[in-house]
Amino acid sequence: MDAISKMSLIELSSHFSALKGEEVCWPRIEKMVSDTAKSWKQSGKAPHELSVMHIWWHTCYELLAPHQIQISALNYRDEYIEIKNIGPAIIDLSGWSLNAGDKGQDFTFAKDTLIYPKEILRIETHPGSALSFESKAPIWNNQGDKAELKDKDGAVISTWLYGDAAHEDVQISQVNFDGLEAKKEGDEFVEIANNGGATIDLTGWQLTGEKGQLFAFHDGALLKPAGIIRIYTNQYHPSTGGHNFESGKALWSNQGGHAAINDYRQQCVSEYHW
Repeated sequence: MDAISKMSLIELSSHFSALKGEEVCWPRIEKMVSDTAKSWKQSGKAPHELSVMHIWWHTCYELLAPHQIQISALNYRDEYIEIKNIGPAIIDLSGWSLNAGDKGQDFTFAKDTLIYPKEILRIETHPGSALSFESKAPIWNNQGDKAELKDKDGAVISTWLYGDAAHEDVQISQVNFDGLEAKKEGDEFVEIANNGGATIDLTGWQLTGEKGQLFAFHDGALLKPAGIIRIYTNQYHPSTGGHNFESGKALWSNQGGHAAINDYRQQCVSEYHW
């Protein structure tokens, strides 16, 4: 499959993640693939008849691979990046590549590099490890950078942004300042949207308000591609990130106010006034 066709397939299948019940869909696909493979193996078919199975399996592989493999962490201080296979299939990374933001800062996976379901591979910057950019100088910018993972055909599979590189894609999209709960209004929330197609690392970022409100995102906090998160006053909602101030009183004035989100260098990324 050529890169353009694959990019179209990835874009089409990306809508799958928006379906309700996503957490049960992937196990069902895994069971279907496993059961079908077993039935073909036990059928005693002649080798030439298995070519149909080979085509079917290869098509499933092409569809699943972009959703299985993702950049899962990037540490610009200790200079490494990690990719993870969320399953269910073993993926051959031969010829896949990582770019560290600038031209020439590339790493290509060697032939027969396999990543197993739930496995994480770490690619170091400096020489000395099995997987390394072999660079003696740092490659990840402390102020912000972009990482891209591409398959062997050059189709972009996963993109990761942090710091300055993420500013254009992050926006406070809504402040629900008038909660329905009496007085304490724990159902107030600030909604933050990712308007781009990359995963954004929110480690060390902060949400602030004009009356001293301060919420600091924990290490590993992420904003998914085209996703949203909400920071509630005093409610826990895993579907929107599970973030909350744990405040026993209302935080956002119904008469008007201001909220801002700042990156880990305390640079203002987005503001919201009402």
